[in-house]
Amino acid sequence: MSLDIAAQVMESYTQIDEKIETFQAETQLYCPTGCGWCCESPNVEATPLEMLPLVLELFQRGEVEQWLKLAEESDYQGQCIFYKPDPFVMGNGRCQVYHSRPTICRLFGFATVTSKSGEVQLAACVRHKAAMPHIVAQTQAAIDEKTVHPPNFADIAQQIASLEPGFGHQRLPINEALKVAVQKVGLYLQMFGQNE
Repeated sequence: MSLDIAAQVMESYTQIDEKIETFQAETQLYCPTGCGWCCESPNVEATPLEMLPLVLELFQRGEVEQWLKLAEESDYQGQCIFYKPDPFVMGNGRCQVYHSRPTICRLFGFATVTSKSGEVQLAACVRHKAAMPHIVAQTQAAIDEKTVHPPNFADIAQQIASLEPGFGHQRLPINEALKVAVQKVGLYLQMFGQNE
């Protein structure tokens, strides 16, 4: 595996972000300011491949060890170590690596899932449903009418995984995916003596 794959993952992320921005502009569906509710879930998963851009950034900044230590302290489970909760407002917070966050963190609340019967459903966030039910309903209607085209979770997952199939299908708790990606990049750097 070449580390050039991380640039390809980031290019996919740029395309995802552009699709989501268009979708948000068309529907007016946005996250409430400061909301970090989805980041507080202990069940967020990613593939090691999705974590590569972030891991390379951490290596370049000399921060790999400190983040890996935090992940180890959590036994690589639980809430994402990169999420910093707001100490004053429950459910608010921020991602400390927002630019390099993995796929699920980009798509959640702004993508669709396809049911077994072929119906395309907006995977709306609970907060979206509570704060803006009329916009969520209008958005689902627009999806049904095919006047808006948000990204689809399965399609994006396949697109990313196809960049490095052996490394892109293994979904793990996000902190464990970080560990596996760090090991892979560290081994690569050690083998090839690069200081990326």
